[in-house]
Amino acid sequence: MMLTRLARSRSDDAAAFYESRAGQRAAFLLNRRLRAVMPSLTARRILGVGYTHPYLPGSASFAVSGRLQTPQTQRLSPIERILPDCIIESNRLPFDDLSMDAVMVVHGLEFARSIPDFLRAVWRVMTDDGCLILVTPNRSGAWAHTDATPFGHGSPFSTNQLARVLGQGMFRIERHTGALMAPPIFLNTSNGTIPERLGRATGYPLAGVHVVLARKNAYAGLPLLEEGIRAPISRQIAEPA
Repeated sequence: MMLTRLARSRSDDAAAFYESRAGQRAAFLLNRRLRAVMPSLTARRILGVGYTHPYLPGSASFAVSGRLQTPQTQRLSPIERILPDCIIESNRLPFDDLSMDAVMVVHGLEFARSIPDFLRAVWRVMTDDGCLILVTPNRSGAWAHTDATPFGHGSPFSTNQLARVLGQGMFRIERHTGALMAPPIFLNTSNGTIPERLGRATGYPLAGVHVVLARKNAYAGLPLLEEGIRAPISRQIAEPA
């Protein structure tokens, strides 16, 4: 019975998912968690990468959506609000260096062809004091284990894996929490608020998605030489004539 109902509500591309009742409830729960994590973006410039139309804040002075060239994110739902929008490749963001105060990635990291190249492209377009707002499937959560939603596609991450790839991508995590405690099928008949409260009380150990706020580590690419391997500098002594 559950499999039949899940097949009928199948919405593995993001546009179809957010048109469904479960998708709208998931967006509501996730937006509430994002508001608790994100800094104020009033009068700031924000880039959304992946499929971020349901999540980009209306308070930004400039918001643009870059949907990835994947089957899950290529189609745009007609119910989404009108924003500047384009299709992009994961390793090439067509924006100027240091042009964005924040980059939001939802349905993005797990679909990247090369995660290091993707994070490097995000790092490049962010201002030095900018922030990365990241939502990606949790390998331990129920949402990564059904392909009936876009969160069940691509490569999910454990907590340690996510910390490692962000560190290697020259980002410093400031906050790491979760959302979507209830399994996807549960949101067809319930708003999911009670499981979210349980997750908040327990620290979201089995959350469906990771929610991360990270900062650009502007000095990560400048390693210091250890004392023992520094090249000696010869002394220049002027001899009297």
